[in-house]
Amino acid sequence: MLVKILKFGSNWWARFGHDPRDRYRFTRHAAYFNSTGLCSGSKVRRHWIVPGLIRFNGVGDFNPQFPDRSVGVTFECADLVFALGGNRLLFQRKAAAPAQPDCFLVVVSADQFGPFDCLARGWKADSVQVIAVSQSGTRQEAMLLTKPLDWVRTALGYWQLRTGSTPEGLELVEDGVIG
Repeated sequence: MLVKILKFGSNWWARFGHDPRDRYRFTRHAAYFNSTGLCSGSKVRRHWIVPGLIRFNGVGDFNPQFPDRSVGVTFECADLVFALGGNRLLFQRKAAAPAQPDCFLVVVSADQFGPFDCLARGWKADSVQVIAVSQSGTRQEAMLLTKPLDWVRTALGYWQLRTGSTPEGLELVEDGVIG
């Protein structure tokens, strides 16, 4: 599956190899994770109501020092799976250019797009795949896999994925007319 990154979630962390004598501990044996998260004091915490994450391995084409350089880039990915108590999506390597993505990684937050009810029927198009959702009070963030013209509904209206229209790819649909 080819996935183009439009935005990352707020929460980053890494895991490294366990052997301190391993000279590749921080490179080849490292894994970098991203998910939804919410600021809590000086920290970003996962307040998952839908647990999930994306993963980059240390041997891939991802630079953890500059993650924003991967925004707008298309990657080859494994299929989204449910494992270890949550959704998982492995980003394997950058796709050969020019590559037409199968779907897009987008992040919807209540402060930018308006509050949403991810437990309600009809809050998203059927083809949208939820990777993770964090919520604490009225603060929310959802990480989604979407296709062009897919939509999500928030208190502000319907947001539709229209590639190239805005940096996040989501555009408020006028008068609720989708398509």
